[in-house]
Amino acid sequence: NQKRSTNMGACCSKPGEQLPAVSEEELSQLRQEGHLPCIAIPSIDQTGENNLQTVYVAKYEHGMELTFLFLDEDRPNQCQDCLYDTIRRPLFGRYSDIESIIIVNDEVIFPGTYSGNQKWRTKAPKHGHATIELSKFQKHENGTDFVLWCNTWNHLLGENNTNTTTEAINYCQAKPCGSIESKDSIDYVVRKGSRAEVDARFKGLMTSVATVMTEDTAKKLGKRIF
Repeated sequence: NQKRSTNMGACCSKPGEQLPAVSEEELSQLRQEGHLPCIAIPSIDQTGENNLQTVYVAKYEHGMELTFLFLDEDRPNQCQDCLYDTIRRPLFGRYSDIESIIIVNDEVIFPGTYSGNQKWRTKAPKHGHATIELSKFQKHENGTDFVLWCNTWNHLLGENNTNTTTEAINYCQAKPCGSIESKDSIDYVVRKGSRAEVDARFKGLMTSVATVMTEDTAKKLGKRIF
């Protein structure tokens, strides 16, 4: 997932303590500000039990860091996928896939998580970088949540649907406050946490920390609120 700094750590330790859920007031505030996403994703991903489980939010004075945790990711080639799953847990301490975006004022930054025109059937999707105006994203029918399209099997994201003719789509929204994660649900739980804090929960042979927050972006975001 994105450029990483690594160091050796303990193999296959259990994930660290789960991060706290947002309050009902905080969830309502995120929705009113238009910073809560509706994730549109081909239904084949849920069939493979790769569901989006959690969206972690770190709120700042001038924006938001959003981190998405999927249960897994399935490569199109079954043999390659089996091999990848075999080495993924020992290396990174998790099977789950983690991706991030950052909202600064009225722009959405994709720090190595942009799909571009790539599709679900693209064998080796490339991690793109992009900055897109928030106004370019369509709104969910509730009138507040912006629609974020998950276009590739490794969960790269974009403002448009690139799988218009080949895939049925699930629309994943925030669960009510007090809900818990479930692999049987297409909707997600909202919790507090930055990408660095999410990565810190998992320890493998290589402690993986994705570089998503640059010094310049951190400066633009301002003081962290929660």
